[in-house]
Amino acid sequence: MKYPFILFFRDDKYDYIDSLIKDNCHNLECTIHIINKKENLNKFYKQIYPLLVVFSPIISEYIDILSYFDNNYKNNNISNRIIHLKEFHSIQQFNSLVNVKYIQICSLDRCLTRPIFSIFTTSFNSFEKIMRAFNSLKSQTLENWEWVIIDDSPDDKNFNYLKNNLSNDSRIRLYKRHENNGYIGNVKNESISLCRGKYVLELDHDDEVLPFVLEESANLFDKQLDVGFIYMDFINIYENGSNFCYGDNICKGYGSYYCQKYNNKWVYVYNTPNINNITLSHLVCCPNHPRIWRKDVLLKIGNYCEYLPICDDYEIILRTALNTKIAKIKKMGYIQYMNNENNNFSLIRNAEINRIGPNFISPFYYYIFNIHDQMKYLGGYEDEKYLNQSTIIWKRDNYQHKYTNLIINNDYDKQYCIIGLDGLLKNIDNINNLYKNSRNDFIVLENKCSIEYLSSRLDSFGFNNMKCYTLIDEPEENLIKYFKLCYISINNYEIISCNIEKLKYNSNFDQRHQVINSLTNSWNKYLEIGVENGYTFSNTHFHLKVGIDPDPKYKPNNENEEILKMTSDEYFNKLNLYDENSDIISIDSDDCIDFFDVIFIDGMHHCENVLQDFNNSIKILNKDGIIFIDDCIPLNYGEQLKIPKKHYYENGVLKYGEEWTGDVWKFVYYLLKNYSDKINLKYFNNINYRGVVGIQISESFKVEVNIRELNNYDYFAEFSHYLELLNKNYSCEIIE
Repeated sequence: MKYPFILFFRDDKYDYIDSLIKDNCHNLECTIHIINKKENLNKFYKQIYPLLVVFSPIISEYIDILSYFDNNYKNNNISNRIIHLKEFHSIQQFNSLVNVKYIQICSLDRCLTRPIFSIFTTSFNSFEKIMRAFNSLKSQTLENWEWVIIDDSPDDKNFNYLKNNLSNDSRIRLYKRHENNGYIGNVKNESISLCRGKYVLELDHDDEVLPFVLEESANLFDKQLDVGFIYMDFINIYENGSNFCYGDNICKGYGSYYCQKYNNKWVYVYNTPNINNITLSHLVCCPNHPRIWRKDVLLKIGNYCEYLPICDDYEIILRTALNTKIAKIKKMGYIQYMNNENNNFSLIRNAEINRIGPNFISPFYYYIFNIHDQMKYLGGYEDEKYLNQSTIIWKRDNYQHKYTNLIINNDYDKQYCIIGLDGLLKNIDNINNLYKNSRNDFIVLENKCSIEYLSSRLDSFGFNNMKCYTLIDEPEENLIKYFKLCYISINNYEIISCNIEKLKYNSNFDQRHQVINSLTNSWNKYLEIGVENGYTFSNTHFHLKVGIDPDPKYKPNNENEEILKMTSDEYFNKLNLYDENSDIISIDSDDCIDFFDVIFIDGMHHCENVLQDFNNSIKILNKDGIIFIDDCIPLNYGEQLKIPKKHYYENGVLKYGEEWTGDVWKFVYYLLKNYSDKINLKYFNNINYRGVVGIQISESFKVEVNIRELNNYDYFAEFSHYLELLNKNYSCEIIE
């Protein structure tokens, strides 16, 4: 055996070189291990092989072999240890070549011969879960890494599993402590002391790091020499694959979320807060995984505290923030898996984290390290009142966000904030064109619908690379503030909104009965569907009135008012309107059925019920009679849901505890699009109600429509067109 050990690669077609080596083995001044398969090149990561000799007369074959190392062979850490041997002239020449190169390598700066990245992991009974972390490392676009694993399990079972399943990759270095320690800070210290890389990344034993993380972090460190620490966004996932979200009030109002596709599934991504004197005050506000340091910076600030079995990460982040420049790569880089741990140990541990961190580490370190003044000096100081006033930053008035970290986004040239699905649909052609450019970033912010509905609509358009989020009932102003304070990462951006002119209040009639009275005569006969409390019913000017309601609260005031306790369907069925030959009764019929001059439909606010009531009403409407329909203009998406969010049932009847119109608008929209030649319609809109339409009917007809088609009208796709149609052709004249 002679040194150095040489890894010697040759293709099978060049196996004649083997005999030359064998015949001269006694004269070799090195030890050669011949390989002929690319997968065996992984052995080059072993420290026992300082040199790789690639034997090939053809340069393209040599380059193909180097492709195994991806782009990393261009880095000196790999390329300066490889020799391309085109010919084997003599053993003396070969000996000189490899030994000179060997000593040259030994003389280089250590960082030029060691892995670029070291990943360190502490393992405690990880078993098969650690394979998830391993697979994520194998997917890295930067392959020049090592993985240092220290097993702190109480017996040898886990370590045996690690050896059996991870030993085939020469980049992995396994270590077993002689006894279980349990103090995570101490075990991490030992792990880092074994790392040889220029940069170090902490990887929990059951988590995943996304493929770009090592390469983009190394590139950033190389370009920004003053940056000593990098962090990114992450997602929380349970073992069953379900996603977890803490909500919008997390991290004293500085944390936030956005949604994006991961593994073809929409997930909540935690937008890790920036660094300032407020966010440093609690562990939950500080950078979580991935956490990436220059190794020399981590050692300079003292490494992890070996006396902390908990809060070790909080303590080291405080030291990091005070001693080096921090950069955030603004995208998701880490998958953190959560366990449903409700055992006593986990409960005690979490309680201790919440006791020691906020009550002892935070106040003491703020005092001894003078963190508030340090953040003032670094430009990351905010009013200390926010330490205890946990208000969402994008809801603060006249607020200017201060932070010390850089925000890095090398993926995009421009960011677009699309306000609402209505903004998306209104500008769909332009957005489709912009979306073709992969250097454009998009987030859709919605204040009307659920995140499930929003993401499903993006799926339907094929916008898989967009992000989205919902802030229900927040004004558009706050959506824009959220974008600017929490999401934006480059200066080049654009806000895309709907810019549809909302329907103006076109009527000074502030009550529905005033609208009805203005278009009718007091001697007309009146039917109201949906009386309930009877306010509109009692204030209309008609001498003869009939009201229908399944649960009426109103009692008739005189003999000319009649209240029928039944549904509209029951009422019309009782009239026996249908015969064998036609489902329409002529308005000139001599039947004994009462006919009405005016009918007000304010019953069940579902488009299919309005359709039924409308068709039945026409059958008992006198010539040139008027049908009024209430609640035709919802103010937002939530108001027009089939079932209101705040609802209850009373005597079997749906009631609501908020402004709610139902989807009445869908029927009116269909009517305008398909039967405008048969009606004379005007709408009345006032701040005190959600739109009333008056429809004069000159001849009987039936609205024919498939109920599914009616229900398939989409608020975001159709409602703006509905408003434009109303505004253009059907507005009443403003009445003074």
